[in-house]
Amino acid sequence: MKKVLLALLAVLTFAVPAMAIDFAFHGDFSNEFRLYSNQSKFFTGDFGYKTTRTAAIADDTTSDSFASAKYRLWTETATDDGNIKGVFAVEIGGIHYGDNSRGGGFSGDGVNVETRWAYTDFALAGGRLKVGLQPVKINKFFWTETATGVNYKIGNFEAAWYRGYEVYNTSADSNDFKDLDALYVRYNLTPAEGVKVGLFGVWQTSDGMTSSDIDALEAAEATAIADLAAAELAYNSAPSAATLEALVAAQEDLVAAEDAVPGSTGNYLKKMTGYDLDLYTLGVDGGLTSGSLFVNWDLMYQTGDLAEDLDFGGYFAHLDVGAKMGDTKITYTFWYASGDDDSTDGDYDAFIATDCDTKGSDSSIVLFEGYTSDNYFSAVPYVQDKGLILNRIGIDQKLSDKLTVGAAALYLMTAEDIEYATYSEDKIGFELDAYASYKMYQNLELAIQAGYLAADDAMDFYEADNDGNADEDLYVINSKIRYKF
Repeated sequence: MKKVLLALLAVLTFAVPAMAIDFAFHGDFSNEFRLYSNQSKFFTGDFGYKTTRTAAIADDTTSDSFASAKYRLWTETATDDGNIKGVFAVEIGGIHYGDNSRGGGFSGDGVNVETRWAYTDFALAGGRLKVGLQPVKINKFFWTETATGVNYKIGNFEAAWYRGYEVYNTSADSNDFKDLDALYVRYNLTPAEGVKVGLFGVWQTSDGMTSSDIDALEAAEATAIADLAAAELAYNSAPSAATLEALVAAQEDLVAAEDAVPGSTGNYLKKMTGYDLDLYTLGVDGGLTSGSLFVNWDLMYQTGDLAEDLDFGGYFAHLDVGAKMGDTKITYTFWYASGDDDSTDGDYDAFIATDCDTKGSDSSIVLFEGYTSDNYFSAVPYVQDKGLILNRIGIDQKLSDKLTVGAAALYLMTAEDIEYATYSEDKIGFELDAYASYKMYQNLELAIQAGYLAADDAMDFYEADNDGNADEDLYVINSKIRYKF
């Protein structure tokens, strides 16, 4: 036995150097604070993409304050030669202080750990292949989040397949293949010193329900509603075991009919589960630096069809132009997200994002994601299917190695009128933002931001009292304490 143990020990001793694994741990621990907002429902919805009205702005101030925690921790395990790397990340996200439903109340102990990433990254044919649940970074205005798939990158070329959602096939009918698959290619160029250009294309396809399929399902839903009404009438008129059984069956039939109809989701591709679609997105992005001047740009055009009835035709343009002068940076930002001016004409002219988080720190703190990163009006860079025109000028001033402050002024409009009741409006309003960031330690940031929107009449769409005039301005103050390593 001793000889066997000694032999095993010798094998392990000599094998360890060949099997050496390098471990790295990283974290992003953020405590986020809504110090004040005057319309709490508006700032916690993430309903900016929806085309149906949400009365989120009350007649009077509905102020709120809260604190939340978002913690991410990930590990990377790699062979000592770097050929193979495994990445696994978990997070607890948006847990409000005192919220017992997710472990933020007394005693904690909530079930709230989520998987963020889980992928293997290894060398292959001169490049790198990633397989699994991984970061997707196509364009920050279109798709920058997490998804399952396979990504291959070699030099300046990148290609990937991602599956955003899956529906199991249960029959030979091709319409049951409702998975949403995406094929992505990119090639990056450096045509001159200080210039970067990226060319990319994405094809997203799902063989789901067409308009005729949906019409048939909606007709079946209407029939189920009528059958339920008849069953309720029969039971109320003559209660019995038979009429009760018929009533229960009618209720179950209605639930099944409602579940079969795709919901009215609004202008956000990740919400369009079950629809037949082919969306092609072609884009150019990049930037230029020359001395103190810099320019960043994004341009995308979309084509294809939705439910074999609507033709995609949206586009998006973004431009940053600025200068760094010592400790001062001045930036002018413009973007135009196209909107749809007529939902009945067969053309879907609105730009549509797949999955993204539009940052308020370099756009609108009132409309987009602020430091309270799970509580905001919109994750997408537009409003409904009406697009967005954004003009912003911002000034950032570095006061010391640790302290940076800034301010911005914006004017916001939708690209097409928001039409409701007898009103038609496109002016969102003027906005003023201010912010400050202080590095208390190398990896610990304390930051605060505030935004005030002098609302114009397009915001009346979201008010409880629709009279064609915006009655309430919007303002919010956020802060955070963030530790990254």
